[in-house]
Amino acid sequence: MNKITRKTLLPEPPRLPEVLTPCSAKAMNDEAEISCALLEGNRIERTAAAGVVVEQAVLRSVVFEGGRLAGVRFSDVLFEGADLPGIALSRGRLQRVEFRGCRLTGAQISECRGRDILFRECTLESAILTACRWQSIRFERCNLRKAIFERIELPGAVFWGCDLSGADFAGSTTKGVDFRGSDLTGLHIEARQLQGAIIDPLQAMQVAALLGISVKEQGE
Repeated sequence: MNKITRKTLLPEPPRLPEVLTPCSAKAMNDEAEISCALLEGNRIERTAAAGVVVEQAVLRSVVFEGGRLAGVRFSDVLFEGADLPGIALSRGRLQRVEFRGCRLTGAQISECRGRDILFRECTLESAILTACRWQSIRFERCNLRKAIFERIELPGAVFWGCDLSGADFAGSTTKGVDFRGSDLTGLHIEARQLQGAIIDPLQAMQVAALLGISVKEQGE
């Protein structure tokens, strides 16, 4: 059996062309398309739109606060230093999407499907993810305090060096999920949900406390 390493568990990165066309967007309209483009420093107005397609694009330091996108499709997209607090994504499809150093505090992501997704050094504090299915997804050094993962399917997901204190996994499937290296203090999860999950020895004490188990030396 091959040794599990940080490198081998990385999702496939976005497939980006060598040359991207700089462009500007101040709003997202229904069925808008952004392709082979670089958006940098754009402030997108708070708006609601459906059917937006973004493919082979880099969105760097963009600001899109409280936007609502339904049926969005992101394919081969890199978000870098984006400010997306309160953004709402519903019924979306994501493939080979990477978020680097982004702020998604209070984001609401529901009924989305995706694979090869990476969140690296992002803030998703109090984010709500509902009824989503993710394949090959990784959270790396992310702030996920008090985040809610409700009815989420996360086969083989990795939470590496994340702060999951106070997070809630109500009704979610965590079989095969790798929590090693993350803070699980105050995690809300049932014992049956942890079956098949991967934790490290230090986390075993945290999990025992979550389940109301006292761990004592013999004779104490």
